[in-house]
Amino acid sequence: MSYALGVRIKELRSERKIGQEKMAEILGTTRQRYSRLESGQVDISFVDIKKIADFLGISTVAITSAQEEKRELVALFREKSGSTEAIESVTKIAEILKVFHAHEKLYYQMKARDGIED
Repeated sequence: MSYALGVRIKELRSERKIGQEKMAEILGTTRQRYSRLESGQVDISFVDIKKIADFLGISTVAITSAQEEKRELVALFREKSGSTEAIESVTKIAEILKVFHAHEKLYYQMKARDGIED
C-alpha cells in the first residue's frame, strides 16, 4: 500500500476525531495492524477501503485519490502537518509552481521555435 493512501486514511479519521481502535473494530483487525495500515507498512484491500468509506460517509474516491497526488507537494506536506491552514497555503504554492513550470516550458519552446540560443 502506498504511504500516501495511509496518510489520507489517517487524515480523514483524525478530522472526524475517531480513534484507531474504532477503525480497527470496523475492519475487524487489531489496533496495531490498523496503525501499520496508516503508516503504509501493510496493504489494504478495496473491501477495507469500502468499509472505511461507508463508515466515514464518503466515497472511496475520497480515499483513493491520495494515490494520484502522492508525488505532489500537498501530499508530502500532509505527512508533516495536520494544520488545515498550512495545507491550504501549500496547495496555493503548489498551484503557483505548476503555473510557473508551464510558463517556463512555453518560454523554452518559443525560444527553440525562434532559433534563439542561451
